[in-house]
Amino acid sequence: MKSSSSLYYWFSMFAACFIAYQQVIDNIRPNYSGNNEVINYLLGVAPNFFPAVGMPALFVILIPVISRNQWVNDHRQIMANVISLTGLLCWEFLQSASTQLQFDWHDILWTFLGAVVFQFLWTLTPDSYKKSIERKL
Repeated sequence: MKSSSSLYYWFSMFAACFIAYQQVIDNIRPNYSGNNEVINYLLGVAPNFFPAVGMPALFVILIPVISRNQWVNDHRQIMANVISLTGLLCWEFLQSASTQLQFDWHDILWTFLGAVVFQFLWTLTPDSYKKSIERKL
């Protein structure tokens, strides 16, 4: 399988999660007027879940391009998850100091669940799509 197919696969996962995140934030949450508590809960945590799945997919593309360290490249799915979890969790904890944003432990839980889903998707992904993306620099 060509390196570009792997690139498109991971970038498509990132793009799908980004689009889902934007749709929830911009269209679905503001226009949902129902009283279903489960849907309200899922719409509340979805903006944390989708980036936790999508951001590692982007980092899986970027890490082989940026890093020359073989161990990092061989374990890029773990490194991608660590990088994205660090950023997302820092953002969530910074919200506790804000008067306009809300800190929520459920958001943290769903951020970790998104990371687990990414690892699960990595496991299910064919080996041909896991091959390292060649350095283009």
